[in-house]
Parts: sequence; C-alpha cells; structure tokens
Amino acid sequence: MSRPYRLDVRLAVVVTAMSALTLVAAGMVLRMEFTGGQFAIEERGLSSQVEDWASLVRREADGSVVFERPAETTGDLDPPYTGLLTGARPVYGYAVVDAGGRVLDRSAAQAPAGRPGPRTSTPVLSSGTGLDGSGPLLIGEVYVPEAGAWLRVARARSDVEALANTFFAQLLEEMGWAALILLLAIVVTAVAVVRASLLGLRRVAVQAGQITFETLGRERLDGNSAPAEVQPLITAVNTALDGIEAGASAQRDFSIHAAHELRTPLADLRLRLEGLPSGEDRTAAMRDVEAMARLFEQLLHIARLDGGTAFDLQPLDLAETVAEVLREAAPALVAQGRPVEAEGLETPVPVLADPTLIALVLRNLLENVRKHTPVGTRVTVRVAEDGTLVFHDTGPGLPAGFHRTGFARFARGHDDVRSGSGLGLSICETAMRRMGGTLRLDPSASGCLFVMTFQTVGGPPAVPHA
Repeated sequence: MSRPYRLDVRLAVVVTAMSALTLVAAGMVLRMEFTGGQFAIEERGLSSQVEDWASLVRREADGSVVFERPAETTGDLDPPYTGLLTGARPVYGYAVVDAGGRVLDRSAAQAPAGRPGPRTSTPVLSSGTGLDGSGPLLIGEVYVPEAGAWLRVARARSDVEALANTFFAQLLEEMGWAALILLLAIVVTAVAVVRASLLGLRRVAVQAGQITFETLGRERLDGNSAPAEVQPLITAVNTALDGIEAGASAQRDFSIHAAHELRTPLADLRLRLEGLPSGEDRTAAMRDVEAMARLFEQLLHIARLDGGTAFDLQPLDLAETVAEVLREAAPALVAQGRPVEAEGLETPVPVLADPTLIALVLRNLLENVRKHTPVGTRVTVRVAEDGTLVFHDTGPGLPAGFHRTGFARFARGHDDVRSGSGLGLSICETAMRRMGGTLRLDPSASGCLFVMTFQTVGGPPAVPHA
C-alpha cells in the first residue's frame, strides 16, 4: 500500500517550481525588454552619429571623396573599446561608397559592406556584415549630396548583446541571494497558509476519531470549520454514519424483541418440565432451559449496552453500591459452598458511575463463579480508595492467552458450550467502558483476578490498562 502524500509538501514542491519558473520567465522577459530597449537606444545614437558625421564627408578638387575623421573623445571609453574610430577595437566603423557600391574610403575595422540605399538625408538603418566578414553589424547610412556619396557607419550588434549579458550577470550577482530569499519566503508562506487552512480539517479528523459505536447515535462530523472543498466528503460520511446507525438500531431492536418474545414460550417450557417426573432427562432439560433463559437475558443486556443512549452517570459511593449488590447476590453463592469475602467497604469511595451497571458487572462475575468453579472456591471483592474494584476467585481460572481476546463476544473460557455463551465477560467489559472505566484480567494471578477502574469524582476518565 502506497504511503499517502502530504498536501503541504506537494504544495511546497509545486509553489517552488512555479516560483522558480516565474522568476526565470521574468528574467527572460526583462532581458528581452532590456536588450530591445538597448538596441533602440543604440539605433537612435547611431542615427544621430551618422547625421553629425555626414558634414565631414567632402569631395576634393581632384574629384576624390574623403571622410575627415572627427577628433577622438578626450574621455576614457569603457573597455574593451580603444576609441570611436581608432585602435584595435573601435566603437564604430565607417565606409564611404558611391552609387555603384564602390568603396571610396573606409575604416580599418568594422567597415560595413553592401550597396547603398536611397538618396536621402534622413538616416536609414539596416543590418549587415563587414567588409572583412565580421558581423552582424547595425548600419546607419545617409546620402551626402555635396560629395555625391553615402556615409555608412556601423556598430557590432554583439556589443549590445554583450552589454545586456554584462548587465544581467551583475544583476544576478547582486540580487541572486535576494531572489533565493524571496523564493524561500514564498514557499514558507504558502506552506503556512495551507497548514492554517487545514486546521479545520484536522479538527474534523479529531471528531471522527472520537466517534465510537456507543456514541454513534449522538455524534456527527461538524464541517463548519473545514474548507469548502471537503464539505461534500463530510456530508457523505455523516450520511454513511446515519445509515450505519439505522442498521445497528434495527439490529438492536430485533434482538430486544426476539429476546422478549422468546421469554414466554421458554417460561411455558419450564412449567411443563417442572410437571414431569424427576430424572436425568428432566434435569438436563431444565439446565438447558436455564442456559437459554440466561442467553436471552444477556442478549437483552448487550442490546441495551450497544444502544446510543448515554447512561445516567452520577456520583455515588462505590463501597456502598458493591455492598448492596453483595447483600443480594452473595448468599446464594455462599449457600452452595463458595464463601464470599469483602474488603474496603467501610470507607466511602466516591466515583462517577451507574449503579445498575455496577450490579450487572458484579452479578455476571458471581454467576461465572457459580457455573465454572468447584465447591469451596473462595471469592474476594476489594474496593480501593482510588476507585479500583478487584474481584478475585480461587477457582481453576481461565485458559492461558484468554486475556489476549480482549473480552470478545462469544469467546469462551471453557470447552463446554453448554456451560456458557461467551457473552458474560464481554458484557462486563462493555458496561465498564460505558461508564468511562476499564476492565482487565490479570493473567499472572492464580484463579481469576479482574481489576475494574472507575472515574473518580472530579477526576479524569480512567486510562485503559494495556
């Protein structure tokens, strides 16, 4: 089974990728805009330059056309340039051509090649290569009517691209860490927002974990604090819980009605058997009728315990309640040769419980002693001041490993199916759980030793023992 993915982790990955792509795309767009803007600046500068230098083209008396180079700027140029028109790496190159494209004068480097354009005093811009094969070049040309020739001035396009690359390299060096910090801040903020948004869903998960079979009739998921995207799921879960509750209620009602309906024919059968002559068959039949009657009674108890109705837990004296149950139920056991001793009944022990359920638990344990232990078995019931009730008998005990069944229904402690249905201890455990307490079997003790813990008045619920 694959591990479920975490939404905040997945969102962090998506936000990181999207933010990184956004930053890269923004850098590319900015670079394109910067390069385009720089080219526009260079085109305007080149147009202005060719217009200024057009007046330096003149025709000599012998008919030759020359370009009188302007004086170099006295300011230092940014490397790697060596001058406007001089040196190994000038900013500009030029060529003076006639109508046929014949070169009348030229610079040593970056002299543009190609035929001239229209006869116009307005600068015309184009792209091309140099006479030495270099390029591409950005070319600006203008017609000089006084000389009857065209002045063509060029600048390498790679210079503009190099300027853009240099600018962005410096920008990345200076602002790269800021971009990474911004990306990290975006991711952390996104994850924090998602986790805050999922708090309502976590509350719903806590509610779902608190719904048990006992609380099914009164607990549902409250989706008011959950995101709108999971509202349909919450509604579907509540609808499913309604269906489960309806099915459990129908099953519980059937068990109650069936047990009630079977009581009457069972009572008639007991009366008929009592009218028969004594004998082994009559004794065995009476024992079976009693077992059936006890089974129906247990089914009624289970149906009531499984109901969604909360029991009326109230503060009471555990010692006094146990004493009352023993006064009613213990004499029959003592008369059969199974003495019952009680300890700790003199000191009041306030707990939060239901007296009917306490009586149900004790009567079931005493009935198990009567049915499954030999004569002479001693029973000790002890009430501790911390709200613990201990029930110990010196009988043969339960099979090894029975404590691992978790008091499951129909888990019998003896092989004789006629001696019990396997529901008694399950009823005791369910009754204790409905009171917010626990029931556990101590497998290390001789005989059977059951430890029951109750909620103390004003204290926290009892913690189940492992």
